[in-house]
Amino acid sequence: MPAERILVVDDEAPVRRTLSRVLGSFGYECGLAGSVAEAREQLGSSSFDIVICDLRMPGESGMALVEELERNGTEIAVLMATGEDDPQIAHAATERGVDGYLIKPFSSNELLINVDCALEQSRRRHRQKRESERSLREAHERASDVRAALIAAAAQERLIDEQGTEMLSRLSEVVGQRDLETGTHIRRIGRHSELLAGAYGLPEGEARGIGLAAPMHDVGKVAIPDAILLKPGPLTPGEREVMQRHSQIGHDILAHSGSPLLDLAATIALTHHERVDGNGYPGGMRGEETPIAGRIVAIADVFDALTSERPYREAISTEQALGIMRDGQGTHLDAGLLDCFVDNLVAIERASAEVAASTP
Repeated sequence: MPAERILVVDDEAPVRRTLSRVLGSFGYECGLAGSVAEAREQLGSSSFDIVICDLRMPGESGMALVEELERNGTEIAVLMATGEDDPQIAHAATERGVDGYLIKPFSSNELLINVDCALEQSRRRHRQKRESERSLREAHERASDVRAALIAAAAQERLIDEQGTEMLSRLSEVVGQRDLETGTHIRRIGRHSELLAGAYGLPEGEARGIGLAAPMHDVGKVAIPDAILLKPGPLTPGEREVMQRHSQIGHDILAHSGSPLLDLAATIALTHHERVDGNGYPGGMRGEETPIAGRIVAIADVFDALTSERPYREAISTEQALGIMRDGQGTHLDAGLLDCFVDNLVAIERASAEVAASTP
């Protein structure tokens, strides 16, 4: 296998020669640069697996090179080698993607250990990127398959309620099983949403449509990688960003099928994570900018999520759930709809019991 290539960037020639000799004795190939400008030229004309860069150099600093590598999205491992034993600088370097921070003078063993660790981190990033790209390709294929099935059905004839119910129920079950949610949860979302819509005064047909479409609110999760969707603990900021894409993906799967029912489901999928204060996603809608169907399903979804057991936590009581929801009244959840939900809690809980009793 070809030797891994290291670019040594230091304005002191003796340091460059020493590092090159030590690294070369362990099979690494080294390129040498006396400045950031020289390093930039070599990086532009040759490929390297790792850069070892001095912090303080005449002209541009080593940190400037680190920031440039970060902006360009390069996956080259980076070690900072410096005489400055400054925790703040080390922290700033780490935030910019530096994989190690060596304080001069350092031993050959320190150098080799840090190089090996930095390269292993780089390899891990490459593996994670390949796995992420593979997962995203598979997720895109799943979403495309679902979309194609909907379009094919809608092309045959306009879906009536009964046809739509059957299709939405089938797809909802598939998504729910993958998300470790039961079919019971999905049916509860539909029943609760329909009850709330009716109690709030929406026409019977509109309330019925919301009830039929609501179970598809999370269909976009079909395109979320399993490693994120099934993670039994808190998500990292990056994972949360990927998870939040399910709203837009769900909309894109369901919209423009030729079925009014599926178009309503698309609206719900897109907007059920919006917040009254505009801090929701994906559109940052405020107040009544969010369609009422999305605001209704948001309440039903939050209540059911809080009162249902999850792999990473126990279910909480109805009283505790309502307390949390009240804390978000007028900021997260629509105030009038939440009042209506609480006023009709007896009917909501009766519906939950009916769903549980009818589950095989």
